[in-house]
Amino acid sequence: MTDTLILREVACDSIRIIDRHRRDMGDLEGLAVSIATEGLLQPIGITEDNVLVFGERRILAVRDILKRATIAARVVQVSSIVAGEYAENEIRKDFTPSERAAIGEAVAQQISGRQGQRTDRELPRNCAEVEPGVETRAIAARMAGFGSKDTYERAKKVVEHAVDEIVAQMDSGQLAISSAARIADELPERQREIAAMPECEQKEAVRKLRQKDLPTPGEAHQRAKETGKAILDRNLQWQTPMPMEQRRPLIERNHAVMAVVEAARAMATCPLTATEVAAGIRDFDTPDMDFAGQCRKAAALLHEITQELDGHAGQ
Repeated sequence: MTDTLILREVACDSIRIIDRHRRDMGDLEGLAVSIATEGLLQPIGITEDNVLVFGERRILAVRDILKRATIAARVVQVSSIVAGEYAENEIRKDFTPSERAAIGEAVAQQISGRQGQRTDRELPRNCAEVEPGVETRAIAARMAGFGSKDTYERAKKVVEHAVDEIVAQMDSGQLAISSAARIADELPERQREIAAMPECEQKEAVRKLRQKDLPTPGEAHQRAKETGKAILDRNLQWQTPMPMEQRRPLIERNHAVMAVVEAARAMATCPLTATEVAAGIRDFDTPDMDFAGQCRKAAALLHEITQELDGHAGQ
């Protein structure tokens, strides 16, 4: 594997800022004060030829406000990523979601630059596994460490439209990418209000935003008739295309799926380590409750679900 992460001190004036999508730079003065007092906590990212990949606010604060000549930068060798010489799981560990979104865009631009060439033939070995016709962005999403193109697009949306507080909470893991993307649809003032909420209130605010996005009962019923699937409306009722006597199994199935998803979300955001959770389960476990047995069954189910999801994504 080629080392694609090189940290170096780079002249600010040599860094080229092109094709950026974010227009609201937020409080650059405040960022500059933070950098001056606490240092640059996270380097910016640039390509091999000094094109900015991520960290536009940081370079502007350092170069234009603090008037410093150089800045710490991580050189992201996009060509190596495209060549499949850097594993997606390593990128996922080394970069935050917002940084991976920027890397994905850089990868997509390099792939798209191969004009007149078939993507499935021209991409190196790691990309050749992609079936003909797969979108460039789907390939870029995978190579940037995202599980799907949709997750990549949501992360990009957060980078381009969310206020700094929401981006930071996404990067820290406090907010799921999907939740941060939904908040990014709100006005900046409302975004900051949600970012400042205690965790439980924030989750409730996101739930209400998602509920607002659901179709009306009439729209859900029409969509159910067109798709043949049960559709949840904004009143949190299932609309189905079938007679009442046939609805119950489908509705029960959808409720079961939602329960599993909610449980998985709770586990993914759990602040405790596995050791701490296991210790707590041992404290509470009794033969009649069998928490340990339930955990083993849940772990096996999640493993099977992951395999199914991974298998479907590769089809």
